[in-house]
Amino acid sequence: DGSVAISNLVQGIVLRVLNEHRGNAPICMIDSKQLLENNFYMWLITSHDRRVSLWKSNQQFDLCQLIDWLTFSAPSFAPDGTTIHNNNWQSYPPSLARFIDQNLLMYIGYGIEKSIQIYNLDTKQIIRTISLSQWCSCFDISNMKNDENENRFIAIGTKDRLVQLKDYTQETFQDFIGNSDTVLNIKFLKNNSNDLLITTSSNEIFLWNILLN
Repeated sequence: DGSVAISNLVQGIVLRVLNEHRGNAPICMIDSKQLLENNFYMWLITSHDRRVSLWKSNQQFDLCQLIDWLTFSAPSFAPDGTTIHNNNWQSYPPSLARFIDQNLLMYIGYGIEKSIQIYNLDTKQIIRTISLSQWCSCFDISNMKNDENENRFIAIGTKDRLVQLKDYTQETFQDFIGNSDTVLNIKFLKNNSNDLLITTSSNEIFLWNILLN
């Protein structure tokens, strides 16, 4: 219903319930990062109506402040041409966002074009757009280095079972198919010997070994 509950995993109690998104659209993603200030965090909530709320809190969540709202534009119709209504969220892609640097966030959602948008939190402007070939159902960004220029990778999952690995700087990409249904979750992992990517769809979990040439 758009509400967000913050719980203490050790004590098993709900610390706070946020209702700012409630009644508008389902929640698609939550992300956070630690600030340079002592024990303070910035985090975001994205909902299916392309709204992103930005929050600041301390580690105990007794201090929690809404600091900004972002809204990303989109057509009034779904990809299949039907009119968008509040009860047909499944007819178009989810709204997804992650922090990627100290003052940047990456947003992917339904819009006029299939794209990734890089938003600067300081200037409150979209500073870069990266084209996509398909609508995104999930994504993650890694700190893996493709070369000496320290290029990063974006992993993208789609409704059409596609897993795409995209170079953040050069925007080159490679596609992979393994899942038999919509890719619902995608996550980079790093162990001692190699870099891994996990994708899930329906009742499947795929583990990908990423080799850099």
